[in-house]
Amino acid sequence: MEATPTLPEATDIVIVGGGVIGASIAYFLVTESEYDVTLVEKNAIGAGSTGDSSAIIRHHYGEKELYTELADWSHQFYQEFEDRVGEPIAYNENPRVTFAEEGSSDVEYAEAGYEILSELGIPVTRYDGDQLDEAFPMFNLEAFDFAVSDETAAYSDGTDVAAGFVRAAQHRGATVVTGVAVEGFETESGSVTAVQTDDGTVACDNVVLAAGPWTPALGEQLGLDVPITPSREQVLLLEPTAEYREQYPDLVPTAGLPGGCYIRSEFGEGVLIATHHSEEQCDPDHYEKRPDQETLLDLHETVAEYIPELSDAGIQGKYTGVYANTPDHDFILDHCGPDGCYLACGFSGHGFKQAPAVGKLMSDRITKGESELADLEFFSLSRFEDSAEGHGGGIEY
Repeated sequence: MEATPTLPEATDIVIVGGGVIGASIAYFLVTESEYDVTLVEKNAIGAGSTGDSSAIIRHHYGEKELYTELADWSHQFYQEFEDRVGEPIAYNENPRVTFAEEGSSDVEYAEAGYEILSELGIPVTRYDGDQLDEAFPMFNLEAFDFAVSDETAAYSDGTDVAAGFVRAAQHRGATVVTGVAVEGFETESGSVTAVQTDDGTVACDNVVLAAGPWTPALGEQLGLDVPITPSREQVLLLEPTAEYREQYPDLVPTAGLPGGCYIRSEFGEGVLIATHHSEEQCDPDHYEKRPDQETLLDLHETVAEYIPELSDAGIQGKYTGVYANTPDHDFILDHCGPDGCYLACGFSGHGFKQAPAVGKLMSDRITKGESELADLEFFSLSRFEDSAEGHGGGIEY
């Protein structure tokens, strides 16, 4: 992938952040507008949360129909990625299953998601009683009464997709600068006029802050209070035995498990299990990259309890990543602060699966001020002025 070694003196829009969100925004802007677009990333493309993402693609969001619709739009885009963007990406179908026990909080989520997916024509199946063991023979499901399967869910690779978006944006005229950190901004008469970096200043009329957990510090320099709390998440990669792989060639579906974790198949015949919304706050610049032994043991014990035949799986790898969480877990996609300042952040562990839709929404917001894809007001920063909790509830899983 080509990267411009020096900054341009001037551009129309600077996008700060080269993860999958910033990359998607850059792609849609250069594809759908005449803007001169420059993307600035302080490390490498996809080096932050995107590189650590489990890159799950699914539609089931319980009663949150808006997110289901955006996820479906994004999924269709991912399925057509090579034809539309011109770049191949890693992609494996893997159903996403929600297991539920009658009387638990999971029931409402599972049933609402089933109804919405059914109404939208997205393939979904409900399994009850004995059907559970037939559909998911690798699991010990004594604790559950039924399951809802988002049948066409899938997974990909975050860095692969971000790089694909960036290459396509470059081919369409975008400038991409890596290894350059944004240090500040210049404004005049209430409007953005420039972005300051450790490699010089770029004159511009617009800036998009899409820097994940680093966005609040950048926004503060523009007078914005961006309520994002980074959390440290931990990932364990397992290597199933040859006997397991032979008996269950699809390995495992993507599924949430009790204890605040989830599991999915991994490229290369592996199985991934990770924490989700651990509530362990962290500094994105200074956090322990090595997973905790105690957490790894907890993850392994969870796997052994619900998929006993993985209890003797080997370990392929382990790592950590960072979520950028809003109080309500809903996204922030807004035009706020100085004129020409835009926010695309707070994806709370759901950014990858929604990245194409977010790129389209932000392109629409910047070029037209509105979008046919969704009501942009829902994602406004101002919702936190009325209540520190925003919408409340938000994305539960």
